Amino acid sequence: MAQSRKTIKKTTTRNRRKLHRKIKNKDLLINFTVMAIGFLIVFFTLNSSSFFGIYHYKAGSVIKEDLYLQNDVVDEEATQILKDKLAAEITPVTSIDYSKQVESKMELTDFFARLTEVKSEYPDDTDLMKRVYAGIERKNKYGLTEVELTALAGFSSEKISSLQNYAVDITVEYMSTGLDQAALVSALTQTQTYVSSQTALSDLEKTILNKLISGAMVVNESIDTVKTAQKVENELLKVDDVTYKKGSLFLSKGATLTDKQYEVLKNGGVIIDNEWDNITMTLGLVLMLLILWSVLHIYLSFFEKDVLSSTKNYGILMSLFITFFLSASFFHEISPYLIPIPAFSILASIMITPTVAINFGIGLLILIAMWTGMDAYTMIAYLLAILITRGLVKNIKQRSQVAGIGLYVSLIFILFTVTQGLINKTDIEQLPYNILFSAANGVLSAILSIGIMPFFESFFDVLTPFKLLELSNPNRPLLKRLLIEAPGTYHHSILVGNLAETAAHDIGANSLLTRVASFYHDVGKLERPYYYKENQVGHENPHDKLPPQVSANFIKNHMSYGIELLEKNKLPHEIIDVIKAHHGTSLIKYFYHREQVNNPDVDISKFLYTGPKPDSKEAVILMLADSIEAAVRSVEDPTQESISSLIDKIIGQKIAENQFSHADLTFKELEAIKASFMSVLSGIFHERIAYPEVNLNQVNKTAFDQNEEKGS
Repeated sequence: MAQSRKTIKKTTTRNRRKLHRKIKNKDLLINFTVMAIGFLIVFFTLNSSSFFGIYHYKAGSVIKEDLYLQNDVVDEEATQILKDKLAAEITPVTSIDYSKQVESKMELTDFFARLTEVKSEYPDDTDLMKRVYAGIERKNKYGLTEVELTALAGFSSEKISSLQNYAVDITVEYMSTGLDQAALVSALTQTQTYVSSQTALSDLEKTILNKLISGAMVVNESIDTVKTAQKVENELLKVDDVTYKKGSLFLSKGATLTDKQYEVLKNGGVIIDNEWDNITMTLGLVLMLLILWSVLHIYLSFFEKDVLSSTKNYGILMSLFITFFLSASFFHEISPYLIPIPAFSILASIMITPTVAINFGIGLLILIAMWTGMDAYTMIAYLLAILITRGLVKNIKQRSQVAGIGLYVSLIFILFTVTQGLINKTDIEQLPYNILFSAANGVLSAILSIGIMPFFESFFDVLTPFKLLELSNPNRPLLKRLLIEAPGTYHHSILVGNLAETAAHDIGANSLLTRVASFYHDVGKLERPYYYKENQVGHENPHDKLPPQVSANFIKNHMSYGIELLEKNKLPHEIIDVIKAHHGTSLIKYFYHREQVNNPDVDISKFLYTGPKPDSKEAVILMLADSIEAAVRSVEDPTQESISSLIDKIIGQKIAENQFSHADLTFKELEAIKASFMSVLSGIFHERIAYPEVNLNQVNKTAFDQNEEKGS
């Protein structure tokens, strides 16, 4: 029977290893595919010859990057177009014909003189005078009707003189400055507005006056073609040839190359005519990228195997890397100081590891520098920003701390921008803009980090320190239930969390993950809270009426029910994995011994937790903290010596049960864990002063009365 169990165990272990190997190989295949896709994205983005400023394009090609000329190029066609445009914009030289002004004035004067003459000839017969005048002026140039002429003839001498003065003065004033056709239309419009505002005139008088002015006012300004031609010639001599300077941006990414642009690029030393040159330059780019890609991934294979073998971690790394690489061109076009490379470093440090963030951050910086032509000083600033974020992110626990990192990044960029400006003698007008964009880099990086992180947390199910802090909030549903329904277990979990967090910190494990896992490790006891000793205050123990094996099953079931609760509440799998292993395959000693009293041949496997064994330092620490906290409670008069002895005993038992066989843990780390536990437990169970009993009835009542008087 025993041999059969051993055979089953070996078969199960073998099958588990095969499944693990199969999953691992599948993850590696997925990561290799992602790696290849990332390489191709970088390759096609950079273009085969982007580092040399020479490209293999034909007319009609879509430009894949900004094109900069290698030589000065004079654009004859563009120069002629510019001259033609300038010639069209030059204001012509005009001349004013003042004789027309005099002629208009004389015609108005003659018109009113005839009216005066007719009026003098018929002083006694007004009706006849009006008919005679209307007959004489019926074909007048001002368009006055017979009714209007008759009315005009009937006006008083003073009114006629007033209308004459209005007409002559307005006409002469406007024509004295010269009127072309457009000016004439504008002048007539203004005149009508002016006349309509004269309250001393009747509507009929206004109409007559407007017609007189409209008829008198004529175009008297014309273009002097000879002088205008001379002016155009003189202005065109001042026009410089359209020259595209060496190093200047000629075409932006996304433009379609025309025949004319092709010729300019060809003359500017940008276009490759030789196919062989294109092949060799493409080969050089491939080799360069292969070297960089290989160095980055060799580093992962030696020092960060967990990242390379994890589809989630590697997926996060490549997503960040490619996203920030592709966005670099957009930010560089605004300013070379605005590329949010520090945001990549912050996000990679928090969601993966700080060392990965440094190495891939440097790789990202190299690629962006090659693509954008970044100068050495700016590269140094970005490099220092990557290094400083690595140090500052190490103990980050709140999102607000990211803003602080952004301020440090801004400070570094500002200092280097000022330094670079002094060395390169940057234009004093440009320097403030450079400083402004440098300061904005840290702020932008912080905003992007805080804004992007929740999407990665959700999509990749990433467990960040921020998410762990949110999960440790006592108002979380499970913790609140634990506090209300199983207060003893809740108190136990908090103490275990304090023990485990300190120990994890001391050996360099994830202290925040360990603490949060400790808070949730016994949520399975919510199914039957009073089946556990810490919750049995004032209640009888139900296990007293149950067979030991049944009781053991109830105890074991808190693990499966707890995992079910955790998964239902969507806690991250990292926390669940730690909690799953916190009992390992340990023996449920109390009920095993009870069963053994009545049944010496008891099957020990029925009193073992189902595992798995701890495979991480965090799980080992939780296992020990859970066992030690519960055991210390049972010590009636705990002392330093008794607590130390108890910790040694429990650690020894776990080693004897082979519970640490899957965990990468050293004896030195076990000693550090013990020392950490001792430090915390000594603070909880420290010796207290034994206060003597005092019989207050024997105390002089006068003393109390005096104190009361002083207090009042």
